[in-house]
Amino acid sequence: MKTKSLFSVTIKNFTGLLLLTVVGLFSCNQHKQAPIENFSIQRFDQDLFQKNKQYSQAHFDSLFMNYKGFYQSFCTDIINIPIADSANHFSKTLLSFVQYPGIIELKKDVDSVFKDLTSEEAELSEAISIYKKEIPKADPVHFISFISEFGYANVAYDTIIGIGLDLYLGANYPIYPALEFPAFMIKKLQKAYLVPNAVKALGFSRYEQQVTDKRFIAMLLFEGKIKHFVKTLLPETPDTLIFGISAEQLKWCKENEALIWAHLIQEKLLYSKETSRNLRYFNDGPFTSAPGVPAESSPAIGTFIGYQIIQAYLANASSVSLNELMQNNNWDELLKKSKYHPK
Repeated sequence: MKTKSLFSVTIKNFTGLLLLTVVGLFSCNQHKQAPIENFSIQRFDQDLFQKNKQYSQAHFDSLFMNYKGFYQSFCTDIINIPIADSANHFSKTLLSFVQYPGIIELKKDVDSVFKDLTSEEAELSEAISIYKKEIPKADPVHFISFISEFGYANVAYDTIIGIGLDLYLGANYPIYPALEFPAFMIKKLQKAYLVPNAVKALGFSRYEQQVTDKRFIAMLLFEGKIKHFVKTLLPETPDTLIFGISAEQLKWCKENEALIWAHLIQEKLLYSKETSRNLRYFNDGPFTSAPGVPAESSPAIGTFIGYQIIQAYLANASSVSLNELMQNNNWDELLKKSKYHPK
């Protein structure tokens, strides 16, 4: 949508739970198909529960041996068991968890939607094959599914990416509105977003240590690199699932790209270190909740611009590999060499 005074409206701040997830025609460098290896998602969500409902200490000991670090993190970080309850591998508190009626019902709902993860494993097999080709010295990656009573869609521990299946049960799942999740978020709580979100979590986990620079430009280009990373690993995945904006919102961004960039320059944001202000341009939501940005805007317009700058940079440096791009955190150099100047 084109307007005469695009950035003349001040909007109230909107905060909400972040689930990343554009439709569209973003350009992406083509990559030769890497050999595909079979890849499995470890089903901790199933292994935690005994079908016969007979739980012994041996059951929890076996889980601990099979899942090691993730087991401990699940207990202390995901479902918040106090470390004081760590005796016998948290078995007493975990027993209460798996026997809680609400959790039992939630597991039934998860099992009905995710009878298996065959299609998700096939997508991840292709993604990880590309990942190994593009990032040859990367440590092996493990994906583990869990349920946490709507706590986390994804978690990352070193080379482990956790997938909270109870936050992918579908936009019509009746519990989500009851939990007062915002409507824009509920639209993305479906299984189609599972793989793109997991790959994004992998990108953040591997490269988040780069973000020591608190300037807006660093956040802008880091977000752009992460989107390029996901797009490279999932070249057949619709941009709607990768970027989390609708076709209409993407059209708005494309039609107003030059005005968005002019707004960022006019507001002197590129070198701003005001984190709370900067984040407004990257947060998920129904629109970008930042001063001077209209309510008809797309959410996370900073991410859109960051991705476009990275594409401009790659267009001027076609020999740069994904690995070289992702290792480069010289944000000023990336911006300069992109020669980014939307019209």
